[in-house]
Amino acid sequence: MSAVDEVSQLLFSVFTNRPRNLIFRVDLIRSWSLDMQWFTPREAEKIVNKLVESGWLVEEGEGLSPAQGLELTAPNLGWRPISRRLLEVPANEIKELQSSVIYSTPIVSTKINSEIDENISSTKLSKPIVKIDSNNEHSTKSYSIDRVERSIPILIQLISKESGLESKEVVRRAQRKRRALVPVTLWMALALVAREQGLDMNKISSAIDNVSE
Repeated sequence: MSAVDEVSQLLFSVFTNRPRNLIFRVDLIRSWSLDMQWFTPREAEKIVNKLVESGWLVEEGEGLSPAQGLELTAPNLGWRPISRRLLEVPANEIKELQSSVIYSTPIVSTKINSEIDENISSTKLSKPIVKIDSNNEHSTKSYSIDRVERSIPILIQLISKESGLESKEVVRRAQRKRRALVPVTLWMALALVAREQGLDMNKISSAIDNVSE
């Protein structure tokens, strides 16, 4: 596997379906080390620094985004990044080629832009929600994404207590399901672990209910 493929698959794990392809450095390090458990936090930090230094990640204010022209590729089932290879990744040649190209100045129609702006301003977007099923197949509950994310530590503790598994083992099994079912959110993977352990899914639903908005 080439260095480009390695970086492409690694960045796919965090930038897929992410609005604006932007993530904070601390969130990126936490995702690779604690969520996916691919590296230690120190290794993850070194890899992030290396990717920025070599041009694969671009700093935008306080966030990071993948370099322009880099196509993100979904990894194969069971794929796992190799820290040594990522710490030795060469400079991003795609970035160097793009910087040598001279582009003409685009001509934009003010009339068309104003019509688009009017259409956008008149459209109201609803707040994204997530649905989770209980044992009753006909009943569903809706939760805001932020609320569900805040419930993750509580879900881990609840599953650990009810199943007898250690918290680390609960997270490990959830991450294994995430790798097998890419892309799947962490809280959904935890719910699958709970169902696999035969836990009462109403308690899982209640754990999210009890998280204050």
